[in-house]
Amino acid sequence: GGRCGGGEGGGSVVLPATHRGGIPNFFVLGQVDGLGVAYYDSTTLELSPTQDWMCQAVEPSYFRSKRQELLGYKEGFQRIMGRLLERYNQTGGVHTLQLRVGCSLRDDSPQAGVLQYAYDSQDFIGFDGQRGLWVAAVQPAVLSKRRWEADRPWCQFLQHYLQQECVKTLRSLVRHGRETLGRQLPPEVSVSCRDAPDGSVTLSCHARGFYPRPIHVSWVRDEEDILAETDSSGILPNADSTYYTQSSLEISLQQDGHRYACRVEHTSLPEPTLIWGKEGVPGKKGLLPPGVLVPLVLAMLAGAGAAVAGVIMWRRNRPGKGMEEDPWRQGWGGQSPGRGQGWGEEGGGSERSGGGQGLV
Repeated sequence: GGRCGGGEGGGSVVLPATHRGGIPNFFVLGQVDGLGVAYYDSTTLELSPTQDWMCQAVEPSYFRSKRQELLGYKEGFQRIMGRLLERYNQTGGVHTLQLRVGCSLRDDSPQAGVLQYAYDSQDFIGFDGQRGLWVAAVQPAVLSKRRWEADRPWCQFLQHYLQQECVKTLRSLVRHGRETLGRQLPPEVSVSCRDAPDGSVTLSCHARGFYPRPIHVSWVRDEEDILAETDSSGILPNADSTYYTQSSLEISLQQDGHRYACRVEHTSLPEPTLIWGKEGVPGKKGLLPPGVLVPLVLAMLAGAGAAVAGVIMWRRNRPGKGMEEDPWRQGWGGQSPGRGQGWGEEGGGSERSGGGQGLV
């Protein structure tokens, strides 16, 4: 982290506010392709870049002006949170309100933006930037939809923001952060096994330290894809801006004797193959380009026969079916719509947050 004279937030922006015993906590995280580039919280009241190139990607006045806007957003989130507690008839406990704002590019062409509220990890309401309308995900959001759509100038600003200003900022962030955003870090992959009391065995495939975020992990049995349900951790961030994921597969006693492989697909990987030998013993790996390392970890399973677990990894030229992927480019930023046009909730017409000046 650090400070600089200028900046424009990048990636999707997440603005969560937590209600804990009447004391809200508010923070903002700016990201480009899943990489954190800026951070703000209600404790320090400072908006700071987390990547050095942020300072070159934005105007010198950006961080100062956005800091003032975020003070207004915090107040607006507190009001929204209070009304949601009333709507859901909640009097205590920990509750979270999140706002995700983002835009994306594919081959430098703008794609549909996103502006989505969630309450307690469930979709609440979202903005359709193409039609300029709000879409309620749950019944308690219908009142918000009606009140917010009554403010047509604000809806028009949101459309302009998602389609123009956010995209302009994103292009600058991508240009200045090209070296960092374009890096390719291959996953370190291993397979482990764990015996269960009922005699079954759980295979776990671990992929660590990869970037960018999109990755696909699947299982193969005797050269064929396994379509059965598996248990996944999802794609989780590491402190060093890389990612981790784990996929587990439970094998019953009746399946002993088969050969199992974990297959990992990531843009950083070449296209090696793994050839299995006979009688449950792996054979030689296929020819690999120089410098490519394919981890192979064998897990000998208890039972009448021996099962083998290994790793198959290769590169996909483009994302394929089933690969979990962030948008090609996600961004946030843009110019303010004018004083007093922050993010608020309804109440006697269109209530605004007071100090906010547009989306972060």
